[in-house]
Amino acid sequence: MTNRVRFAILLALLIIVDALLLQLLTTATEAGTLIDRLISLGAGLVAALILHRIAPMARDQARQPGFWPLVAVGLVLNYGVFSALASRAPHVQPLVHLGFSWACTLIFGGFGLYRIRR
Repeated sequence: MTNRVRFAILLALLIIVDALLLQLLTTATEAGTLIDRLISLGAGLVAALILHRIAPMARDQARQPGFWPLVAVGLVLNYGVFSALASRAPHVQPLVHLGFSWACTLIFGGFGLYRIRR
């Protein structure tokens, strides 16, 4: 499995688990949208890390210096954009905020990976 395919699968799993769990938590609990988002993001990250350990890696896969700090900043950016949107427009469905925050994170990550590889 190539590095890009593996990364795309892990990212898709993270986003899907995050969205499903956020929808479930916001409808089933009264904890608040921001706390539900922290729980769903954490659960998605744990699921992606478990699959990261299980999925086969490419033999010639080289470690990317600066990749994990980029992921950490991307996750903080993701939660920051979500919390800003949720606090400014609480009447909007949280999945809209989730989609916009993931779009911003993917754009940030794409430019970050471009910079790392150059």
